[in-house]
Amino acid sequence: MRVALLCDVDQTVYHVGDEAIATSTTRRLEARGLQVTRVSRHEKYGPGGRAAARTLPALTFPWPLEQRAAYLGEIRRVLAGEPGALPAEDKLHAILERLREVDALVIGGGGSLTSRYGWLLDERIATAEAARSLGKRVVLSGQSLGPELTDADRAAVRSLLDSCDLVGLRDALSVRIARQIAPDHPAIVQVLDDAHGLGLPENGTAPELDERLLSVTLGGDGDPFPREQYAGIAAALIDAVVVRTGARVQMVPHMADPDSGGGDLDLHREVAARVAAEVELLPIELDTASAARTSAAGWVLSTRFHPVVFGAAAGAAVLAVPLNRYGATRMDGALRAHGLAGGAVPLAALWDPISGGPSALVDEVADALVAARPAEREHLRARAGGLRSAGESWWDGVVDVLSGARTASEVAAAVEPGPAPRQRWPEPLRRALAPYSTAVEAAPAPSAAIILRTRDRLRLLDRAIQDVLAQTRQDWELVVVDDAGDAAAVDAVLARHEGEAAGRIRVRHRAASTGMEAASNEGLRASTAPHIAVHDDDDTWHATFLQETLAHLGAHPEQEAVVVRTLIVHEHETATGFVEDEVFPSWPEIAGVRLVDYLAVNRNVPIAMLHRRRVHEAIGEYDESLPVVGDYAFHLALLQHAEVGFLDRPLAQWRHRRQAAGASSNSMYALSDGHRHYDAVLRERALREWTRENGIGLPLFLARNTESTVERSEERILEELRALREEVAELRARRSPLEELGRRAYRRVRRGR
Repeated sequence: MRVALLCDVDQTVYHVGDEAIATSTTRRLEARGLQVTRVSRHEKYGPGGRAAARTLPALTFPWPLEQRAAYLGEIRRVLAGEPGALPAEDKLHAILERLREVDALVIGGGGSLTSRYGWLLDERIATAEAARSLGKRVVLSGQSLGPELTDADRAAVRSLLDSCDLVGLRDALSVRIARQIAPDHPAIVQVLDDAHGLGLPENGTAPELDERLLSVTLGGDGDPFPREQYAGIAAALIDAVVVRTGARVQMVPHMADPDSGGGDLDLHREVAARVAAEVELLPIELDTASAARTSAAGWVLSTRFHPVVFGAAAGAAVLAVPLNRYGATRMDGALRAHGLAGGAVPLAALWDPISGGPSALVDEVADALVAARPAEREHLRARAGGLRSAGESWWDGVVDVLSGARTASEVAAAVEPGPAPRQRWPEPLRRALAPYSTAVEAAPAPSAAIILRTRDRLRLLDRAIQDVLAQTRQDWELVVVDDAGDAAAVDAVLARHEGEAAGRIRVRHRAASTGMEAASNEGLRASTAPHIAVHDDDDTWHATFLQETLAHLGAHPEQEAVVVRTLIVHEHETATGFVEDEVFPSWPEIAGVRLVDYLAVNRNVPIAMLHRRRVHEAIGEYDESLPVVGDYAFHLALLQHAEVGFLDRPLAQWRHRRQAAGASSNSMYALSDGHRHYDAVLRERALREWTRENGIGLPLFLARNTESTVERSEERILEELRALREEVAELRARRSPLEELGRRAYRRVRRGR
């Protein structure tokens, strides 16, 4: 049987994990008698590597969203019988001819099915649909799905799942999402990562681990954390483990250009310069060599996924340190497969936003890792045989489906769940990690209540919920206030995320809309946390917004609120998602939050502020008599009452869709007349209150004085404009003869003179 294998391989930047998946899958299929043709990007083949003997070219999708969508549409037209939808030189035509030569398609892991890397999702969809159009069987193995998925990408994933006879996903969250998207699919199961076991002895014996070796792999991109601070935390963590174990340090890169470097190599050098212990910096190596190195170490520390897979399979003490939501779901999934629940330690837990350095948890985590080593070693060894057997059984099932020996439903039914995992860390550490991870099963009381106002903007609502789920602080409660919209539709969006949200989201459906401030008060009354943030459905946060603002208020008890630097993002909506057109800072000249600056105009939008709940005891709830500009009224009242801090970090995005109409529009554009009217109402109220107490004299004087100043300014500006016009006219008069000389010279040159 001839099988095409689609993985993320042979790229300019070598990625050990993706290549390991392809290598391991190829070996397993070939061991079962199949002939494998690798789908290749044909860019580079790693350090000293070479192309596989049998390859076919990969589809290459553009990065821009609209171009990607257009190309996928053209591919589908070709597959539907319209070959002219793409030019004859497009590689799809050659790929279709090569796919005719194979019997089936296997889509391996790597390049997770997520909107974060949407072009890879489109590549897999198009290749699977191409194979199906030719009558080939398709199996998807060892993938992660999401957790970041737009509504359009969820629909795209549905088409991919429908194209696959058998689907194997490598973590429980991915399985949950897939079954939710395609509830009628008969064969969606949880499996191991496809590279599980690479680097271990082929005879199945337990490896001899070097308990005096710490293997470290750090992803070159520290997003969402500042790079210098990420490097400092990593160095502190390495030193903490070395001090307790006496291990030597080997830094094993997983992603870099084999010729020009970059990626992990640069970050490793930066970290090594900070580490007190001696460090061996290794170059990027082929996947088999890299996997073997990690699988030989007694201790593994990584912010990348596959060192966690290699180390856990070998029985090492693995310290998995995810940077974000995407990494956390995959790393927790890998450790749970080995019976360790809540085993990953988010970098956020090890970061002190106030100092920018490591938190006190660095030492506590290192202590717990070393203390648990003897028992954990035995636990991992006891699980190893069963996992190896489950992996082989899965690939037997894949081959049976491809050959028709068994149905996908029969293979799926034979996949047995492993034993229930146990919580990895002791209870005190679980409590300390709980604000940063929902996987440790020690849910804390919420530190922040997030009020999300929405009305009939389902795509924006979905994005906003995912924005909250992506926060590095996870001890929040989210109250979605549906302001008299389609309640069933809102509930359907929330249902997509109920598994990941783990009970932290509630919804309040309002029968009638009485304004945004009334919606805010509804959320305020339905929540209990000591800090409040209003998150409109069309705005977004940087992933560390909650962590940094909570830390700031914790360090500044004299302040009742904190505002962050805000970016204005101009975007437009397409059929498949939102496209950013322009990004620039809002009020860049403002370096603090002062009442004097707010008297003329509101200087921040709700998305930029976190405040203490107790503020409302002093100044009341939001003013429901103001359908708009109520946030401005609240800010003015707050600044008269208390000190407000400022974080000069761009942690909030105020998103504008200037051309949008209807429900998707921004209130500042769609309700601009209302904004002007109620701004005047607000000022009139304040002026009347002042004059009742102090008389009309001062305002009367200021009004006349201001008018006179403006008149003089206007006269000065008009005079300057007149002078500029005269200067421009004079320059034009001087330029005309020169232009005529230039034209004559040009005509002579044209005539060859």
